[in-house]
Amino acid sequence: MTRPGDRFWRGVGVALLITGGLAGAFSDGSETDFRGLLLLGFPVAMFGLVLVVQGRRAALAIRVECSRHRHLPERLQRRRNGSARCG
Repeated sequence: MTRPGDRFWRGVGVALLITGGLAGAFSDGSETDFRGLLLLGFPVAMFGLVLVVQGRRAALAIRVECSRHRHLPERLQRRRNGSARCG
């Protein structure tokens, strides 16, 4: 079952994927020099693909990684594994 928040993030991913693809198509087919648009469009499309596949979990992972508590999941996992072996 998909939650509404997960559907929102997957929708954002679809929008970013389409935007990145269009940026690549416009930079490739145009006569003018829009090669910088391709350099911007490719990472946007890859980020959109990650959001489509992972949904809300990708956004949460990025928030955790950018916060000062980024080592908290590792510490919690170590604590769980350590207490499971000892007890």
